[in-house]
Amino acid sequence: MEIPRKWLVPEKPPQLSWARWLFGRFVVVLCLVTAILLGAGIVFKNRFAFHPDREILITPKDLKLNYEEAWLKTPDGLRMQAWRIPPPSGEVGRTGRTVLVFHGNGGNMSHFSQWEELHSLGLTVMTIDYPGYGMSEGAPSEEGTYQAAEALWQWAVERGALPGEIILYGFSLGGGVASRLALDHPPAALVLDSSFTRLRDVPATHTPALSPLLRVILGNAFDTKTRLETIRCPLLVLHSPEDRVVPFVLGKEAFESYRNNRKEMVVGTGGHQDFSENRALYLKKIRDFLNELPKPNSAAPQASGARLGATESPP
Repeated sequence: MEIPRKWLVPEKPPQLSWARWLFGRFVVVLCLVTAILLGAGIVFKNRFAFHPDREILITPKDLKLNYEEAWLKTPDGLRMQAWRIPPPSGEVGRTGRTVLVFHGNGGNMSHFSQWEELHSLGLTVMTIDYPGYGMSEGAPSEEGTYQAAEALWQWAVERGALPGEIILYGFSLGGGVASRLALDHPPAALVLDSSFTRLRDVPATHTPALSPLLRVILGNAFDTKTRLETIRCPLLVLHSPEDRVVPFVLGKEAFESYRNNRKEMVVGTGGHQDFSENRALYLKKIRDFLNELPKPNSAAPQASGARLGATESPP
């Protein structure tokens, strides 16, 4: 059946009707383009932001370190693999402090050597794999990283860490995870290692012409810069001008915009993941930074027994 032409386009429409017809089609096209951009944005955001690896390359046991492994449940029922590594001097530790370590967007927690380095400072080190990383269940998402971080904080407190003595350490994308956790649970300090202001600023700095599109697609994902307006704890920023992944200017911008407490920036050398190249410098600066924090009031009591939302072995 042939559709009459007059149903599609009026042959001699009045001026007002013709304008309304054009406007209506413009609105339809605009809605379609918006829907396509939003749909593409969700796919692009996750593909750009997350590059997980399921293979666990090394565990603390391989480094002859005592540790606990736990499976922590997020609110949506997913189980996340987490490690807790007490310091060599004993369960309480030389510093009495605990550091929660959040890795970047690639690999998994076994690829991230900073937890071993921080352990050498006498800290209790705890770390977790986000959904879809390592042996953790689920698929990667921004909200999933925040839920994993919250689960790790709760486990730290259940294991006896004093909330006011917990340090948050975020590498690269992990800085965005740590900054979000710092909003909900004020820590003793926040450390941003080779991190950024917000996720969209990373590709936008490399390709400024894409900034308007990235604003639409990535929005305010992992928005550390805005959170720093509210966070009140001491801030330590570690970054290298030679970083080709997360531009140095973003770490510097985050540092310079912070006004709420004591802050320090340590400028290293090497690329994005060259902590080992800066090991002596970074460890000294981290140690000095932590030594200037108020001393712990008392040793944290050690919890024992099973924990709600945690299991000691893989399901």
